[in-house]
Amino acid sequence: LDLVVVGGGVAKAGALLFDPLRASLTAYAGLDFIRGLRVVPAELGGDAGLVGAAFLATSA
Repeated sequence: LDLVVVGGGVAKAGALLFDPLRASLTAYAGLDFIRGLRVVPAELGGDAGLVGAAFLATSA
């Protein structure tokens, strides 16, 4: 696991969410699957789920 993307309204919390989350992950860095894990907000912000659903609908 290399990357976790947080989307939707939660991602709008910005540093309020991401700073403590990253600090907690660092505390658990001894676990192999967490070491080097990046947590980032979705580039599409609150529209990430909508865009993903539209993509799936047009790909079916």
